[in-house]
Amino acid sequence: MLYGRKCHALICWDQVGKHVIEGPEMIEVINEKVVVAKEKLKEARTR
Repeated sequence: MLYGRKCHALICWDQVGKHVIEGPEMIEVINEKVVVAKEKLKEARTR
C-alpha cells in the first residue's frame, strides 16, 4: 500500500488491485491513438 491506497503499476488494469496486461493488439491500438493525438497537437501548435 502507498499512502493508504493499493499501488498501481504502469500497466493496464480493470480494477484497483487486480492487474491485467493487455495483449499486443490492444497495445498497438493505443500506440496508434497516441500517434494521432501527437499529430493533432503538432497541428494545433503550428496555427
